[in-house]
Amino acid sequence: MKRAFVFLVLAPAFVFLTVVLICLAVAGTKSLDFVFFGAMALSILTLPMSATAAAVDGFLAPSCPISSRVYLIVIVGATIATGEAAVFSSLLSSSIVMALAIGGASVMGGCALLSHDYSVRPGTAMEPEISRKSRRFRPASIRFSLS
Repeated sequence: MKRAFVFLVLAPAFVFLTVVLICLAVAGTKSLDFVFFGAMALSILTLPMSATAAAVDGFLAPSCPISSRVYLIVIVGATIATGEAAVFSSLLSSSIVMALAIGGASVMGGCALLSHDYSVRPGTAMEPEISRKSRRFRPASIRFSLS
């Protein structure tokens, strides 16, 4: 539930507020209707990216540590944002496409960090019970260590 809320609610809200604040700082309050329209369009385009990144993050969460998972979700966010921008490639310049990719990567990376359950402590890596019983029959070069 936490992952769905962070990716599907907080990510579009963050995109909306960021676009509104940047456009207000650049253009002022002269074109407020256009600013809100652009922010709403970008936050709606964020939903498919967020849903896909949430699915990938949920798939990787049990098996991948947060330090690796965040980078993978950043790559997914940048790839999907670039793919969505490629649909409108004739309308957008390459600098805008790059800005959308960087924005998608940073938002999805932040959502991956926010949705991680930091209260769960990983167990200590232990040697399997079977290998301790048959220790003399395995080669000396094989070690069971996760560090």
